[in-house]
Amino acid sequence: MSGNLAGLYDQDTAPDAPDFELIPVGDYDGDIVKAELKDTRAGCMISLQIKLDNGRSVFDNLNIQCSSSQQAEDIAKAAVKKIGQTNNKIIRDTSDLELCRVRVRVGIQPARGEYSERNVVKFYQDPSKASTPARPAPAPAAGRIPAPAGRRPAPAARTTPPPAASSGNKPWVRNRQPEPEGPNADLGGDEIPY
Repeated sequence: MSGNLAGLYDQDTAPDAPDFELIPVGDYDGDIVKAELKDTRAGCMISLQIKLDNGRSVFDNLNIQCSSSQQAEDIAKAAVKKIGQTNNKIIRDTSDLELCRVRVRVGIQPARGEYSERNVVKFYQDPSKASTPARPAPAPAAGRIPAPAGRRPAPAARTTPPPAASSGNKPWVRNRQPEPEGPNADLGGDEIPY
């Protein structure tokens, strides 16, 4: 259906669309607000819209039937099973997925061809279990340059004094320090006067 937009829309006064920033990579809790079964060239997929607790939305397409990739089909079926298990539901219809609580790992798919980079759902987790925050790489010690990737770093400089010289195989004999010299030399020895 076509229609005249006179009085409804004016190119000169319409606001500019805001630029959307990508959601940073990480784990996010949210709810599935829309689940639809759609046909694809290789079978069919479940198209999900997930409203995250931070107010943003992410989208996921689960290739529930895919003649061109058994792996894609297995991943989709495992994701649906995980969603059902963590929500104590048996999923028999796309409507069973709606309002399910999820924790998703959000990633960024690089730009390809005419498509710019975008957020993607990497996998689903149990929202009732605490997520493990990513641990940052340890900072190099002061004055040290990190080793290039794939090489072992040089051992750290020794911060403890080297062990005392051995006194043979007699562990009960202590190594003696040199005797101090000067007027108070007789006050610091190991010997106890009788």
